[in-house]
Amino acid sequence: MSKTKAKRARREQKRDGQRKAAAHQRKALKSASKPATSKPATSKPASTKSSKPTAAESQAERQRQRLSKVPFGEYDNILLVGEGDFSFAHSIVTHHGCANVTATSFDSLEEVHRKYPQSPALLSDLSSLTPPVPLHHSIDATKLHTYRCLRPSAPYSHIIFNFPHTGGLSKDVNRQVRANQSLLVQFFESVTKSHSQSQSQSQNQPQSQSSTSSQKPAESKPTDSKTEPPKPRKTPPPPLLSPGGHIVLTLFEGEPYTLWNVRDLARHAGLRVLESFKFDWSLYPGYSHVRTLGKIEGDGGWKGEEREARCFVFERPEEEGDGKGGKGGGKGKKRGREESSSDEGSDSEGE
Repeated sequence: MSKTKAKRARREQKRDGQRKAAAHQRKALKSASKPATSKPATSKPASTKSSKPTAAESQAERQRQRLSKVPFGEYDNILLVGEGDFSFAHSIVTHHGCANVTATSFDSLEEVHRKYPQSPALLSDLSSLTPPVPLHHSIDATKLHTYRCLRPSAPYSHIIFNFPHTGGLSKDVNRQVRANQSLLVQFFESVTKSHSQSQSQSQNQPQSQSSTSSQKPAESKPTDSKTEPPKPRKTPPPPLLSPGGHIVLTLFEGEPYTLWNVRDLARHAGLRVLESFKFDWSLYPGYSHVRTLGKIEGDGGWKGEEREARCFVFERPEEEGDGKGGKGGGKGKKRGREESSSDEGSDSEGE
């Protein structure tokens, strides 16, 4: 073999080796990239199967969300009326994060401590928050408009009255019904009327006529030019419930509470009936129903948490001058039904 042929053979052999090495490297790169691309393909079916709920589970979740309802938000301005041991106030502040809550009780602080042994710890927690929750005692729900301590935070977007009751003043059912109806009517009026309105109503009595007649001689007296002009009257404070604000009332299901006819009472007070739905105790951890008369010795009697209850939501209609287009009562919005219900098997919700 000549020298030129030998050199050509060596060059071709060298090129074959380089081509084989390059092909081997390409195969190695392909084999290294295959596991990375194949992993997502194999994991996708497994992840979709595990995260996808069944039809029964999704239907149960939708039903739970439909039935479970909290009629206020964490930034609403809330006034709680008729608190017992303040466990409801403690629940909505600590678990729902409500930042603007004012809580009141009909009993004095001493009576709250005496009736409900668990109340000191709850009140201490509410007072230790930053800022502390305003707590007021000896507040009558029928005279809320007369308390100056409630004015700094007014008007309120939500006023909540859970399980109102006069305390069983009589064993006669009809008398109890009338007493509790009177309680609710005065409560509705106290949060929807200003202080001046209540004073003017109380002055429209026969005794006011005698006072005006005694002032007639004073009108004939000559006036002194140096006398100071009469001072302008102070603007009366607005109602505690803001225009478009909601009253949330919670009652037990069944008689005698259904005999109270709370929807009709609210309508006669000028409120709009928005909706009613079942009260879900599980939405308020730590909240327990307490009796008006206090704790029963030996923990006897029924427990409120074991009974069905219902929430009623009423709205104070917009009036002229309230700042929303000057349309009173929310006119212009079509309403097929005055009130809606959030659960099945409820009563007829229209007028």
